[in-house]
Parts: sequence; C-alpha cells; structure tokens
Amino acid sequence: MNITAKLGTALVAGAIALGGLTAAPADATAAAAASWCVSTHHWTGKVTHNLRVTNNCNYAVTYQIKRRGPDSDCLTVSAHSSKTSWWQRYGRQYQGIRWWCA
Repeated sequence: MNITAKLGTALVAGAIALGGLTAAPADATAAAAASWCVSTHHWTGKVTHNLRVTNNCNYAVTYQIKRRGPDSDCLTVSAHSSKTSWWQRYGRQYQGIRWWCA
C-alpha cells in the first residue's frame, strides 16, 4: 500500500471518528440545554417535517433547528407560548436543536 492510500484511509477514519464525536454531543446538548420548562415535539407528514417548541418559562428562549442542508435562522419563542416550524421533508432531515443561539 502506498503512502497516498494510507493517508487517504487515515483521513477517512478521522472524518468518521470526528463525525461520531460531533453527533453525540448535539443530542446530549439538546437534552441538557432545554430546561424543564421548554419542550419540543417533532413529527413528519407526507411531504413536510414539523417542529413545535413550547416555552412555559418566564423568559424568552432562542433556538436554531439543525437539519441536513441549511440550518434555520436563530428563532425566538416568547415566554408562555409556542412556535411551530415546518420545512420540506426530502433532503432536509431533522438533526436536533441548538439552544441559545445569538
């Protein structure tokens, strides 16, 4: 095996390992960052993904929807309200939420 093939294999293995490291904390961060007074509900229709964020806190919460393709803008849900977002199902799989975006 030549040096180029060895480097290519090492780069692919590193990218897979890095992808695994970044995927797990995203889910853990979403669960840990959402306080007891914020809840989410994700469901899919025939052609859309839907996400409802309900905020029962006494303060506004900001979040960003992570998905394959472009992520959403930073969204704000006011205190004691909810916000529903939807997007095209194909090509933009739901990957989680990032809380407290700027």
